[in-house]
Amino acid sequence: MATSWVIREKATEKVLFETFDAHKVSALNTAKYEAVPILDYLGSLNRSINADTGAAPQ
Repeated sequence: MATSWVIREKATEKVLFETFDAHKVSALNTAKYEAVPILDYLGSLNRSINADTGAAPQ
């Protein structure tokens, strides 16, 4: 189970906020928004930064 989630718009992937509240995640309008577990989000962000800068993952 995730400790926290990043809530973002599905269409743009714009991050709106981070939440620790599982109730908010379960009540989310999933047609417009998605809840991404924080570890998945941060891993994706790191891969994106490394790809943009050419840095090797550590």
